[in-house]
Amino acid sequence: MNKILKSVKVFASITLATIMVFSASIAAFAADASGVTASISDIIKNQNSDGGWKKDYKTTSGDWAKSTIDNKATYTEIRRLAADYKEKGTAKSKEACLNGINFLLKMQYPNGGWPQIYGTTSEEYHMYITYNDDGMINVMILLDDISKKSGDFSWVDDGTAKKCTGAVTKGVDCILKTQVNVNGTLTVWGQQHNQNTLKPAEARAYEVPSLCAKESVNIVKFLQTRNQTPEIQNSINAAIAWLKNVKISGIKVDKIYDSTGKKVIDAKVAADPSAPAIWARFYEIGTNKPIFAGRDSKVKYNLADIEQERRAGYSWYGYWATTGLDIR
Repeated sequence: MNKILKSVKVFASITLATIMVFSASIAAFAADASGVTASISDIIKNQNSDGGWKKDYKTTSGDWAKSTIDNKATYTEIRRLAADYKEKGTAKSKEACLNGINFLLKMQYPNGGWPQIYGTTSEEYHMYITYNDDGMINVMILLDDISKKSGDFSWVDDGTAKKCTGAVTKGVDCILKTQVNVNGTLTVWGQQHNQNTLKPAEARAYEVPSLCAKESVNIVKFLQTRNQTPEIQNSINAAIAWLKNVKISGIKVDKIYDSTGKKVIDAKVAADPSAPAIWARFYEIGTNKPIFAGRDSKVKYNLADIEQERRAGYSWYGYWATTGLDIR
């Protein structure tokens, strides 16, 4: 089998004004939720009784049959329904949209966080406060737009807008409380946090409790849009200082493709003195060392030390802090 070696340099623009946050990374493997491409009629038909949407409309059982904010689910349907109602005045779209908004308000924990999946789940991590893949931040961007009656939400009633304002305020408070403090120094955030202790928590086997560069960039970007209180300014400054401190220079990440040039079969770190700064996705709490894990959950300090399947199947490195915060 011929292997095609390609150096990957992926850069993406990030804006809070768009439908959701986009991030630059070495590879992206998560498929978008059904609501991204479904017809409006299918969106309405597949709305769950609680007002949210599942990630894949074809799923009929288990945790993933429940309403979720993973992979753009629910907040995307709400945006699309709002746009449809504003353009066409379709009553069913308005009703489904408001039900979706009310679902997100109901989904929020009293401490201000949002879980990945609503309700009790068989996998505990689905109930954790979820910054992973910008889930919670995208919900907050949506609710912020609704609170201001921006764009397609100009028709929203004052009561709903006010509730969204309160939810965003609580969400910001949660963000500030979950920022990880290491020996008296604020750092950044984990990929997910326990909803009770607020500490970084594990998710899938290869997602161990850690400091997460990828998701922290977009948390900072959202905080930058808030009224700059001393606490928020301190949070932003601390996170940016940490991101500057842990940037990695002198390496690149090469993706190795199969003979078709389409499927990634491996990823390798190589020395390159001219390469731009790059960040690991996960850093060890307390040491700030980049960490990696395979399906055995054992922490390794080199990408090469985990199994090939996981090296190829996850975004372990990225240029997130450069594309999002212009840190170089």
